Amino acid sequence: MKRWLIISLVFNAILIISISVFAFIYRDKIMQRFVQFKGNPAIIMYGNSITAQGKWTALLDRTDVLNGGLPGMTTYHFLQLLQTHVIDLHPKICFVKGGINDIIVGVSQAKMQGFYKAILDKLLASNIIPVVTLTVYEQNDPISKTEVDLLNQFLIKYCEEHRLTYIDLNRFISDSTGLKAEFAVDKTHLNEKAYEIWAREIKSVLKEKGI
Repeated sequence: MKRWLIISLVFNAILIISISVFAFIYRDKIMQRFVQFKGNPAIIMYGNSITAQGKWTALLDRTDVLNGGLPGMTTYHFLQLLQTHVIDLHPKICFVKGGINDIIVGVSQAKMQGFYKAILDKLLASNIIPVVTLTVYEQNDPISKTEVDLLNQFLIKYCEEHRLTYIDLNRFISDSTGLKAEFAVDKTHLNEKAYEIWAREIKSVLKEKGI
């Protein structure tokens, strides 16, 4: 009897540890399910795979933030899905980041900027606060960097004209050649150190806006 009691205790301990480890590893996915189930998130992160790969509930230490990242998508797709993925959810604020996929596939600046403007215009018309995260450089790609600069110049001008906040990650994680290797997992995507910096800047914006 004593032996079976010990075996039972050991088994339960292993089970509890396994569940705890599973919950820790997948805590952001679990929290995202909770946010989706609860509905009406106060904050939506909207963008491509760089946004999608962020563990935002953990990074921001909040349970009212929804990861609306769309891997592989361009600004055209963001505009087409904006109503269902952001506006219909009635968030207070939406952090928008995109453009690099457009640049990779050769979308013109005129089209890219037009789609971005339409996204921001629709958010404003829906009484949702847009915050732009400027497009981050790729590593060691002068042609891409030139296109990113042109897009970011447009975004900065738009934000200044409409008194919107923007976040410039490049000043923290890039240099004259582009995205620094210490903040990258590949040519385009960010590592945990970069996400921590991004989260710090987002928290500052949220504090400033009282959200």
